[in-house]
Amino acid sequence: MAIYDDVKITINLNELVEVRAKLISQYDDYSKAVATGEHLDGEDIDRIAVKLRETITWDALWFMVDGAILDYMGLKDPNKPNYGERTIETVELTMEKERKEREKEFKKNFDMVKLESSSWTIDVPVRKR
Repeated sequence: MAIYDDVKITINLNELVEVRAKLISQYDDYSKAVATGEHLDGEDIDRIAVKLRETITWDALWFMVDGAILDYMGLKDPNKPNYGERTIETVELTMEKERKEREKEFKKNFDMVKLESSSWTIDVPVRKR
């Protein structure tokens, strides 16, 4: 006889549907629903469970398992932000960077031309060709 140390999980979808249905509706008044036959009976639970057998995805489970593995190995989880790891730039520094980028883009695409009159002078941007 072999001894296995694998961890196995068995999910009874019918039981899961029944428990979750009660849980998500626990704050509603169910007396009216039971009296009118709207409450889930065994057949309703079975229909939902059979449909789940074909349509259920394990995305949340995979996400949790991946996170546990990365935590155990001491690796950074790309899906989980690490608050405080990076400092936030000041508003002034961010605005200064954006201003420099706009100036660089402007100089790449436009030339400034002076228009002069006897009483005024104005600089006007002209698109480069």
